[in-house]
Amino acid sequence: MNIEQALQATLEESSRYHTFEKLSEILDPEIIEQGFQQSGIATVRKRRLPLEAVLWSVIGMALFRKESVWNIANKLDIMLPGKNQLVAPSAMVQARQRLGDDSVKHVFNKSAQSMYKQQSFETWNGLNLLAVDGVVWRTADTPDNRKAFSSGSNQYGDTAFPQIRMVCHMELTSHQLLSSEFDNYKTNEMKLAERLIERTPDNSLTMFDKGYYSLGLLNRWHQTGEMRHWLIPARPDLQY
Repeated sequence: MNIEQALQATLEESSRYHTFEKLSEILDPEIIEQGFQQSGIATVRKRRLPLEAVLWSVIGMALFRKESVWNIANKLDIMLPGKNQLVAPSAMVQARQRLGDDSVKHVFNKSAQSMYKQQSFETWNGLNLLAVDGVVWRTADTPDNRKAFSSGSNQYGDTAFPQIRMVCHMELTSHQLLSSEFDNYKTNEMKLAERLIERTPDNSLTMFDKGYYSLGLLNRWHQTGEMRHWLIPARPDLQY
């Protein structure tokens, strides 16, 4: 599958969720609850804007990019009833602060692992085919983002936007994302790849490009779990 086909497939899949009612098909509520508990934010207090609704709004921001965050929150049908059906922008900001990023990360990891276990993929010699690679995302140019993520630089100084470095672990035959790690732009990708080791599925063959050649990384990748293999291009100066 080339990049054009992959983008078209993604567009067709996302069109299934053209209404907010369809959002509930994406995640099992039990996975959301487990993610909240793992991040330590689970609460029995009933709010006008509960954390489950805030998480849906974060997902909605990715699916409905032309909608404002406020509009997404108000269109969701999972808020608690009240006299005022609209959510104030300040309430949405405070709710996202309560939600935090750890809870979103835990929910993503649990949902990705659950989807991986439920599907049957093409294999090679009984091994699922995976790959690890990195990407850089541009984010809003704010002082907080520059402090947290930094940016690239050239002879004229820093580039226009702060950037986030991400390393992804993907199933090759379906392009399903299994896991990912984000950090400061200047973080080494091999350091991010090390964080993926514990979540790597057993009975798998993971492909790396030659930029990930590190004996420590590759040895840990193989030794952790069962039947976790890797494949990497040999460098011309490799000493066996």
